[in-house]
Amino acid sequence: MKTFIKIIFPKKRKLSFIVWSLAIFFISSSASSADIDPQKLLESVDDNMWSNTKYIEGRLIIDNGRLKRVLEMVSWMEGVERSYSLYEAPPREKGTKMLKINSKLWMYTPRTDRKILIAGHMLRQSMMGSDLSYEDMMEDKKLSRTYKAEFEGMEDFNGVLCGVLRLTAHDKTTTYQSRKLWVDPGRKVVLLQKLYAKSGMLIKDIEFSGYRPVGKRLFPREMVFRDLLKENTRTTYMFDVIKFDVQIPAKYFSQSILKR
Repeated sequence: MKTFIKIIFPKKRKLSFIVWSLAIFFISSSASSADIDPQKLLESVDDNMWSNTKYIEGRLIIDNGRLKRVLEMVSWMEGVERSYSLYEAPPREKGTKMLKINSKLWMYTPRTDRKILIAGHMLRQSMMGSDLSYEDMMEDKKLSRTYKAEFEGMEDFNGVLCGVLRLTAHDKTTTYQSRKLWVDPGRKVVLLQKLYAKSGMLIKDIEFSGYRPVGKRLFPREMVFRDLLKENTRTTYMFDVIKFDVQIPAKYFSQSILKR
């Protein structure tokens, strides 16, 4: 005996299609989220962004809502302890130098022919009127070593289904005690990052865009910082040239380089 199965299609096909699409979305979202190990994903993000040494040619575009300024600089970084930056433009800032060794930062300005030590809470002040602090600019820590990551779920950001990670600092002295990251789990890159004070207040956000291959890594072409304690400001950090694991002469991390 033959058995016949009769399939009845609903009259409201449009509604059925929407329901079916939503079901597929939630199934795929839950499946992809189940595969995410938050700490390992954070380590993969670090693998793209971090190296023992870096050389950067870049620009800071500072927009305070009324005026735009562009600072051009070159930077050398070694681990989390040492970094050196030389500003090449505009003329007013040309020749300004910054040297970080451990927790101390020295700044030299040719106009005064003096070097100034910036330390402690002063590191958290705005750097040259930008949305970055001195600490933001000179720091290069591995997030996976500084924070514990927890997975909060999947969210869409600019058309990309991202894993949302909540990061909690291991050390209570860390400037940003918590962060929230929107990570593309396929490419292992951050698209959005939110930074929180010890009180839990959201104080900054950073948007990453223009990822392109740099060797075996994916690195953003630009990062847009917004200090949310200010109104209508943003600072765009453009990476024109970046090289990883380069040899850096020892003289770049000596105070003698701060002389004219």
